[in-house]
This record gives sequence, structure tokens and C-alpha cells, in this order.
Amino acid sequence: MALRSLGVAVDHLFSCDVNRHAKTTIMANFPPKVFYDDLTVRDNTKAPKADLYVAGFPCQPFSTAGKQQGFADARGRGEIFWHVRDYIEQRSPKVFVLENVSGLVKINGGEYFRAIEEALEALGAYNIHHRILDTKQHGVPQSRRRVYILGIRKDCDDGSFNFPEPVETPSIEVFLDPRPRVPGRSALPPESQTTARANVKRALKELTAKGHDPLKTPFVVDCDSSPDRSKYFRAVSPCLTCSRAAGHWVTSRMRRMNKAEMLRLQGMDPTTFKVAVSE
Repeated sequence: MALRSLGVAVDHLFSCDVNRHAKTTIMANFPPKVFYDDLTVRDNTKAPKADLYVAGFPCQPFSTAGKQQGFADARGRGEIFWHVRDYIEQRSPKVFVLENVSGLVKINGGEYFRAIEEALEALGAYNIHHRILDTKQHGVPQSRRRVYILGIRKDCDDGSFNFPEPVETPSIEVFLDPRPRVPGRSALPPESQTTARANVKRALKELTAKGHDPLKTPFVVDCDSSPDRSKYFRAVSPCLTCSRAAGHWVTSRMRRMNKAEMLRLQGMDPTTFKVAVSE
């Protein structure tokens, strides 16, 4: 999607995802020539040889919000990286881009990240770069910190690569539907949504006490978190994840984000991107 937005012609050779909803979405929007359902059983010696290989191995074992089991993850998710590395070793793409949560760099004293870097450097054929980037500093007002590991094959590297520098990001207002406020609508979630209602009520009280008018200025509340973790952001969305699929609360709209808004905040055009999953 990013390459196409830059006008780069793309020949999508293959994709891989064990999640059936992810597969349905990929096939509806970016159908590859080959789809693999399970990376762990793929024969990488026979996989298509790509110029650019992009992989996001599971983040749960490396997230500061999880158990931080790393490669010892009880569900085997930490081992996926080694299958990713095997593809790189077997098929030697010109460039690879790996992505994960920023916590990968620091959990377990940085030991897991050092192991990953050393494993990639041991291939011997790549110049390795990494940096933590936050979406809200690169054009989309969503707080999403991720570490990107990029490898350029040495025989293709002209030394000109640099990670992008931060740019001015537009207000979240640009990404929200310009719907007028409905007269008489409550500024709080329904009473049936106990946690969300309490979190939004507390946020409105704190913002008003600080001199803000949250019904005019778009503050976004992570309303479905536990009370001790719920936060609010001015003109920026908290990180969008599957556990927040119901949408964060937008104070100036007195409602949750809708589907189109969440797509825009993830770099997708809701008028062309096909939402092929209804569950």
C-alpha cells in the first residue's frame, strides 16, 4: 500500500498469515500470487524470490504490556523471527524490513533485540539499520511507536539510506468525519458501557479542570482500558489495536471513532480499502 502510494509498481509475489481474517483482507485488497497460511511449515528454499521482503513477527512476546517471554513464549510466537530469518538466508532479498513493538529494544535488558541483530548480521550479506519511529511524527496523528529493522544487501547498497525525519502532522480533525453535534446527545458512553463511561467521565472532569473545553477540542480517550491505564490525548489517537476495535472516544464528537476514521488513522483510504471481514 505504501509503495503504491509512492507510485512504485508492485508485483506482489506472496503473503503469509495464520489469521483467517487477515488473509481475507489481504486477498480482497492486495491479492498475491501465492498465499501461505503458516510460516513455520513453509519451505523457504522454494518460496518466491522477492526483491523486497517485509515481515512483522508477533509482538506479544516482546511487548511491555505482556509477559515478556521473548523467544521462550509458551505459544511459540517468539520463534517466528527465526523462520523470517531463514527466508532471508535462503532467498537473499535485496532489502528486508522487519517491524515490531518498540519494547523489543529494551525488554530483558535488550538481550532479545541484540540476539536478533546479531542473527541478522551473521548472515554477512547485509548492512543492518534500526530505528524507533512513531506514526504521529510521520504524517498520521496516531501514537504508534514501533521499531523498524532494515537490511540492505551489500552489493545493492549505495550508502544513501536514511530513516525519515519527523514531519509536521495534521490535527486529528482532518481524519475525523465532520459530523455536526447531535442536540441532546450525552457526552458520555451509554450506561451499559460501565468502564468506558467512567473513563470518559473522569477525563472530561480533568480536562475541564485544566481549562480545556473537550466538547470543542478533540481529545481522544482510550476508554476501554482499565481505569488505572486509561489515558487521553489531544488531537492524537492512542494506538489502534484489535483490542480497541470498538473505537476510542472522541470528546468533541461525543461518540466513538467510526470505521472510516480508524482506517484513515492507519493510512488507509476508506473509499477504496475493502473491509472484507464482518465479524
